This record gives sequence, structure tokens and C-alpha cells, in this order.
Amino acid sequence: MLSDMSNITFYPFPGVDGLEVHVFDVDLERQIADAVFRFPADDTVALHRHVSQTNMLILGGELIIYNDDGSVRDHRKAGNYYVGSRDDVHIEGGGPEGAVVLYSVRGHGDPNVIELLDKSGAILGALTFDDIAALKAAQSG
Repeated sequence: MLSDMSNITFYPFPGVDGLEVHVFDVDLERQIADAVFRFPADDTVALHRHVSQTNMLILGGELIIYNDDGSVRDHRKAGNYYVGSRDDVHIEGGGPEGAVVLYSVRGHGDPNVIELLDKSGAILGALTFDDIAALKAAQSG
């Protein structure tokens, strides 16, 4: 069962069908960002690499982490906190009830937060701290 998120307004995450986000805070100078994402049930997002350390708290449902070959690496259930590692390549998605996840990102000088990858590992695009700041600004507009 998903936690009550009625006080949070979620916005579509550009370019990813079904994924929603609410950005709480972005500090561009210190490269820190906090946002909550809502994943649809039984769906995944693209293969990607976390360039910045990304810690997460599962607020509701279950987040499933897949290896780049599609095999399941981990089932992350509500109430659990995970310390991420830089350069982690994976696919993630919501379990049977979806998932609501708080991500806390800590940069280290690279402007990229994540890089979207193709199956060969080539970079297709990136999400930057500036992109997250733009998402936050759009929430206020």
C-alpha cells in the first residue's frame, strides 16, 4: 500500500511516460538535490548510470532494481533507506503497487546526476543539477 502523498503535487517527468516527480530542494552551489518520484505499477525507466551519489528512502510500494541485463538485483520495500554509490548502472521501476521514492542526490563536481544509456553503455543523454533546478522552477510557475 502506498503512503498518503495527498500533500505532494506530482508533475510529469519530461520524457519518461508515467514517471512523476516533485522537487523539494536544489542547491546548485553544493550540488545537493532532494526530490520524490512516483513510479507506475509494474513499469520500468530506462537504463541509466547514477553519476552522483543518490541515497533513497522508499516511502511507499516497492522499487525494483534490475541489472543492465534485465535480471532483478533487489526489491526495495517501503520504510527502507539505501545509500547509493556513484557510477551504479541499472534499471529501476515500480512493483505491483508502484513506488514512491525520496531521492537525495549529492554531487561531486560533475554537472550530471544521471546518464541515460543504450544497451552498449553509450550515453544517450543526461539529467543535470540545472535540469533539476528547472523542474523545481516549473513547479512554482
